[in-house]
Amino acid sequence: MTTARWRRLVFLCLSWWTTHALAIGLETAGKQTQQGPSLGKVQVFEDISGKMSLDDILTLSAGNPRGFLPVQRDRLKPGFTHSAWWLRGVVNNQSATTLPLVLALPDARLQHVDFYTGRGGHWIHGGTDPADLASRPASSRYPLVDFTLAPGEQVLFLVRVASDTALTLEPRLYSAAAYDAMEKRAALWDGGLIGGTLALAWCALLIAYFSRSGSFLVLAALCAMTALFEAADRGYTKIYLWPQATDWSSRSVTVFGCIAVLLFIVFILRIAHDEKAKLPARYILFGFALLECVAATGAAFGNLFVFAQLGLHLNALFGVVTVVIAARLARQSTPTARIMLLTMIFSLFNFALRMLEELSSLPAGLAWLKSDIHPNPVVAIIGLATNLIVLAAWINHVGKQRIAVRTELADWQRTEHDRLRDQVAQRTLELNETLGYAEEKNQQLIETLGYVSHDLRAPLATITSYARLLLNLADSKQESLIQAIERSVNYQLGLIDELVGYAKAELQPLDIVPVVTDLPALLDDIAEYALALCVQLNNQFHYQALTSLPRRLIIDGHRLQQVLLNLLSNASKFTRDGMVMMTVRARRQDHQWHIGFEVADTGVGMDIDEQSKLLTAFRQIQSVNGSTGLGLFIAQRIVNIMGGDLRVSSAPHRGTSFSFELIVPTAEDPDASLSNLVQYSSGGPAQIHPRFKHRLAVTVLPEGDRRELAVLAKDGRLTDIERWIDKMLSIHPSCAAFLTEARHCLEALDFAGIEALALAPYETSRVARPC
Repeated sequence: MTTARWRRLVFLCLSWWTTHALAIGLETAGKQTQQGPSLGKVQVFEDISGKMSLDDILTLSAGNPRGFLPVQRDRLKPGFTHSAWWLRGVVNNQSATTLPLVLALPDARLQHVDFYTGRGGHWIHGGTDPADLASRPASSRYPLVDFTLAPGEQVLFLVRVASDTALTLEPRLYSAAAYDAMEKRAALWDGGLIGGTLALAWCALLIAYFSRSGSFLVLAALCAMTALFEAADRGYTKIYLWPQATDWSSRSVTVFGCIAVLLFIVFILRIAHDEKAKLPARYILFGFALLECVAATGAAFGNLFVFAQLGLHLNALFGVVTVVIAARLARQSTPTARIMLLTMIFSLFNFALRMLEELSSLPAGLAWLKSDIHPNPVVAIIGLATNLIVLAAWINHVGKQRIAVRTELADWQRTEHDRLRDQVAQRTLELNETLGYAEEKNQQLIETLGYVSHDLRAPLATITSYARLLLNLADSKQESLIQAIERSVNYQLGLIDELVGYAKAELQPLDIVPVVTDLPALLDDIAEYALALCVQLNNQFHYQALTSLPRRLIIDGHRLQQVLLNLLSNASKFTRDGMVMMTVRARRQDHQWHIGFEVADTGVGMDIDEQSKLLTAFRQIQSVNGSTGLGLFIAQRIVNIMGGDLRVSSAPHRGTSFSFELIVPTAEDPDASLSNLVQYSSGGPAQIHPRFKHRLAVTVLPEGDRRELAVLAKDGRLTDIERWIDKMLSIHPSCAAFLTEARHCLEALDFAGIEALALAPYETSRVARPC
């Protein structure tokens, strides 16, 4: 079955059910009406001032032109007016039994209604004014009055009606049983209408949740607001939601109606936006949406008389505009345009039915739509059915769209897969070509390194030969200088040999070969190199072993020398007329030694940003002739391979400190002797000194000061130790290395280490003089 046939079948079923139920209701109402009493001809009087009392009305005579007049259609529905309207009628009971009767005005929007009953010349106030609710305050949707008539009795009624809403003056007389039956039928019809609309809202909400569609979310809000409008228009909200807010009961009809129309406009705009449809009069719809907001807000908080008329005329004008938009959409052959056209046609049809029924102008062919229930539920049910058809068509349209999108997505995925496969093949070919080119360049680089390394060896070998010849003819003073030259040349030859090995191993440098090494001798050699480096910029050099050092360790002495010389060279380059210091400390743990090295200077220093980039290849903090920026990078790599971590601490214009710690095994028995605490320093500007080895002078604090430090450390007096170190540094600046080690121990809260450092045995034969 096609979608069009399914829609036609649903519409026919709903129409038959509606007609059948309405015919049964009309037949039942007709039977009950024949059994009831009669309401005489009703007369009406317009109180233009709106301030006349019951006594004023009673003074009017029937023949007075300004008095009561027979009811005509324009007087039954005066519409919006500030006048108060008085109705006068007589109820006769011509039956032979006493009857309970109900006189009602079937309009839930009326604000002020007063019933007056006249019997035996006395008038009784019926009291259905909101300030004085009568006998049915909790269950009545309409203004009404209950009374009982004996057989042959008649009662005169006066009814005063005043409201800021559109007035409809159609009093109806029911027997109590007939009224209750009508209310039950109305509850059945209205429950189906309101419940169906809420069910429609729930379905749209579920679809919006699962499809993540904003349009269905707006549709759910529209259905919910329509249900509230229908409930307020029929008086159910006044009974169940806000029974005490009588003023809001009248206002809510206009407010909910305007909000429902506003949501309908938003729904249309959302569909046009999501489907990228060209919607005519788009900005006109935006204007209507703004005016609906104004009307809803004014009806809720402002003058209801003004804004209720504004809402009514605005919605009527919107219906006309909807006709124009639907006509324009008919020219578009897209599925979205057809769905929007169907939506607007059904909405317009429902609105037209409401207006014709409200004006009692239904054509003779639509007489079956009439009902004794007010507002007419048949028209509302038809509106609900049209909304269901629109929703079904829209769901069907969205389903087709999803299928089309999935098909398009599958085609796009296949196309994209083929494109990516071709692109990957092309990139792979380009990468293979680039890799071949890189391998060729790498081979050229390796050959170039080999050639350069070979050419560098020749002049250095010549220098070594001449140095050996001069060594045979030199005296004792010249011998140490020539030996220093020979050691420097040998160090450079070692680096060139490494470069040759680097080229032969295809870029696999920095191998570590641990061997048994005499650590104190190695450090003495490095200290002599450092003295020569510091001469160039008139710097002082200090080297000190802060603790006793092991004599023999298993370590790659060549790599350690390379690291320390790179650090010392770097410190000497960026320090002028200052001081370069190298300190070493050692502690034993199990069968391993923890050897700590630190190279510090008083040079230019650097800030934090420069420190984070310092250990990068070819990175220099300042441009220096003969510097490539590789020294620190190479030092870091060597330290990392040896199991340590190169740390830097610096501040602008206060110097820089590099430190690292290595864990190395010992090559001695546990009882082997250790080297004593030594210091190697240049007294003034750095000069080349004879090789002192371990006969260097040790500069230490006086014994009394060191004992004071030991007492402070034993008591754990942190602040006093800091002040003591600052004091000693200002008094004995040449003991900076000793005091620096003490400060390191203090930062680690190692009071035992400070005490051991202060009480360490310093041999008198090795102490030239105290600080």
